[in-house]
Amino acid sequence: MEGLQRTSLWSSGLWGVIAVVIMVVWVARENIAEDTATDRGPFKSIIDAASADERALVETLLTESYGVLRSPAFTRNLLSLGDHYPVIYARPDKQDATVADLAREVALEPFGSRYAPAMVQIVGRQAGPDPMRYHASAGEGVGFGRYAEMTFGRLLLDQFRSTDLVERSCAVNATAHEYAHTITLTPIGFRNAFTDTRVNQSQIPDRRYPGTPIASYLIGAVAQCTWLQDKGRIDASDFGACVEVFGVSAFSGPRCTAFAQGQAVTPRPGLPRMPPPL
Repeated sequence: MEGLQRTSLWSSGLWGVIAVVIMVVWVARENIAEDTATDRGPFKSIIDAASADERALVETLLTESYGVLRSPAFTRNLLSLGDHYPVIYARPDKQDATVADLAREVALEPFGSRYAPAMVQIVGRQAGPDPMRYHASAGEGVGFGRYAEMTFGRLLLDQFRSTDLVERSCAVNATAHEYAHTITLTPIGFRNAFTDTRVNQSQIPDRRYPGTPIASYLIGAVAQCTWLQDKGRIDASDFGACVEVFGVSAFSGPRCTAFAQGQAVTPRPGLPRMPPPL
């Protein structure tokens, strides 16, 4: 009678499972280390810039917007709004977030969270009618969530070229908003920290608390007004009013040019109407 067949770690196949686990842990560790480094760049690549000057402008916009999000001033200003916005839509499974929740996730405090390095594409004509000039989007990119994709229409660059600081700040708002969509809560794969509408959606589906602020829009507005405060265009006392002007559940592009004569960046009669909440 033959004895029981003996198996070893190597012949059982268990070693393969262990090797995969070790590899996954190593990749996750490398992703976190690279993507959360204090000296990491604000993007991975820029695609389809029309010239060296345009590429330099895009780099500046990305650098300044990302820098605002990672600044203590942004965190401080966001936290100051807690009483104004007690319930915020962050993503489908987090519809009752607080500003403290947002601040933690933008600052990458949850273990494993990171800004996925963004591959940024510029689209739309330089001038003239073209719906892609108005386009802005971001989300999961190549590499099974290793990278993010961001797409910007050239209207955003026109805004950032403006001599009017408020109009320029709208480009910061849009860019920070899209950066929020590149934050993933996992070191491998892509689990959005902040979501809103997808292509061809006019509203966020299945909202439990309709009309409450949307995290990505609130983040954009806080970044915009923090940037204006840093430039000396608004005072700290007007910060909350500035955020209200540009919206926390939708964005009003026509308001970007409504302060060109140096008016206070606060709500006033006659401003272009806000679109309905998403």
